[in-house]
Amino acid sequence: MFIKYRDGDQPLEGYFAAPRSAGRRPGVLIAPSWMNVTSSLCARADQLADLDYAVFVVDALGAGVRPAPPQCPLEVIRPLMTDRLAYRQRMLAGATVLENRPECDGDRVAAIGYCFGGCGVLEFARSGAPLRGVVSLHGVLTAPLPAQRGTIKAKVLVLHGDADPVVPLERLLAFCDEMRQAQANWQVILYSDASHGFTGEGSAGAHTLEAAMHPQAERRSWQTMVAFLEEVLE
Repeated sequence: MFIKYRDGDQPLEGYFAAPRSAGRRPGVLIAPSWMNVTSSLCARADQLADLDYAVFVVDALGAGVRPAPPQCPLEVIRPLMTDRLAYRQRMLAGATVLENRPECDGDRVAAIGYCFGGCGVLEFARSGAPLRGVVSLHGVLTAPLPAQRGTIKAKVLVLHGDADPVVPLERLLAFCDEMRQAQANWQVILYSDASHGFTGEGSAGAHTLEAAMHPQAERRSWQTMVAFLEEVLE
């Protein structure tokens, strides 16, 4: 179901899914790509609910805002990519909705993000949010406000395409160095031949040539993510 909420003066509308079973379940926050709350992400939320999680897809851009080609992804995400504190606050607004749901155990919450959303979950972790874990899938790894030592409470998993033209190896290595300096609990997995958007999230065919679906990487990354969630949310 869709839930209306706010981040300050900004109206938002995210998607919530939960198992039918009674009781409070571990929570999973999903941060979207530049295309915001899509039917594809809502389907992923439903899949995770079937695995016994309470799940909320964050509205990153505003209620009813659903970007698509010919809009430029970089122009769409620029405001929050430029103001990372605002992005962290947007993530917090979504997390608050999830944690306040009666179906969710607010003490056991993880976050996953795709592309632009991968940046969002990492920023949320850098803020010191009390998450059990975060997963960035072909996420943007730049860090104008790098993590301070001891700040990151979440376990961090980055799933990245080896052929990603948007976030090249140099940027990935800089991210690894940031995690070392922050003394975070982190892991990076690379997928051969996989470009940006290898899950298909944020990819719009010929309109986004730098982002392409890679079936093997999509399948393996989902399996890895599910195993990670089982570990951190047990």
